[in-house]
Amino acid sequence: MRFLLFTYYAPMGAMGEIAPGERRMAFSRPARSAVLGLVGAALGLRRDDPAHADLERGLGYAVRTDCPGRPFTDYHTAQTPQQRRGRAFDTRRDELAADTLNTILSVREWRTDALYTIALWERARAAIGLDAIAVVLAHPRFVLYGGRKAGPLGLPLAPRLVDVDGLRAAFAADPMPAEQQQIIDRLLRRMRPRGSGGSTEIAFDLDAEVAAEAERVETRRDAIAARARFQFGERREGVVSLGSGNE
Repeated sequence: MRFLLFTYYAPMGAMGEIAPGERRMAFSRPARSAVLGLVGAALGLRRDDPAHADLERGLGYAVRTDCPGRPFTDYHTAQTPQQRRGRAFDTRRDELAADTLNTILSVREWRTDALYTIALWERARAAIGLDAIAVVLAHPRFVLYGGRKAGPLGLPLAPRLVDVDGLRAAFAADPMPAEQQQIIDRLLRRMRPRGSGGSTEIAFDLDAEVAAEAERVETRRDAIAARARFQFGERREGVVSLGSGNE
């Protein structure tokens, strides 16, 4: 089976949970919708592009938590234009130039120094292949960031393809470029608690194509229903622990 692996690291990033009202909390690992949004941005897809649905249908998703980072919150204020039917703004500059501005307040959660390895695979209905995705992740069309625009990525994604027997084997056989692996090793020594072996776990789509036995199953609301309207459906996700280190 063929997998596309890439590194996901942001010195300060956000993995949003369901966020009604003013509290914008974050999950401990990237959502499927966030990662497919990253892929869509690399492809140059705008939010209303129907190809987002192709990514949702055609790709399987897994994430290995190499370092969960540390959470912190900030008190966020922002000015937004008054909403009117039929009016849209192309840029933040256009928003701030509107005749009427309102101030919104929110508490937002972030994570510092969180590091993950992402795995994608093609499903039977894949319209966009792994080879094309690997190319754009190395040379993205739009600027990529860790959940929010204030959280730029701290390392290259370094996309790499691997042919192995299953998901665990894909992570174990990860052909990480040597220079990037050295940087990651130094980061992990600094970020992980002293004396900790760095227990890791994998969360993955419960696809028939992936022969990985889950120790537990969690329900997430991060399946893309309508990207332009920020609507997401429920998804079942398997989780398995790898113990200490990147086994």
